[in-house]
Amino acid sequence: MMKRFFTLIEIVVALGILAISLGGLLQLSISSQLKVSRAVETWSRMHMATQAAEYLLLHDEETTEIPPEFFPYPGYEISCSYDDAEGLPEEFVDLTGQIPLKQCRIELIRSSDRKTLETVIVDRFGYGESSER
Repeated sequence: MMKRFFTLIEIVVALGILAISLGGLLQLSISSQLKVSRAVETWSRMHMATQAAEYLLLHDEETTEIPPEFFPYPGYEISCSYDDAEGLPEEFVDLTGQIPLKQCRIELIRSSDRKTLETVIVDRFGYGESSER
């Protein structure tokens, strides 16, 4: 009875297949970790912007600053501005006794480079103005 061993070429081919498989698995793992970290970062920025929007929409139009206890994110700022709402059908514009519809634009800004990271635009009634036109 003769013992059969693997040849050197068979071992080299097997190691090559193993190396390619491990390389692909490692690349897939790194790619998925990058996607998860980008998703967490995007969610975090959007969470900060919507948290600011909730605070600002619960207050009147003169409120554009958020106290630190309600927005505890060092390194980020919020910018809030109001404009007239756009895109309303003509039959709903300038009606007597109509409360004006405003567009609240809330921007999340990184303090270090003043870059706008997220923007949330919400329509709200402008109770601060007179409803008579």
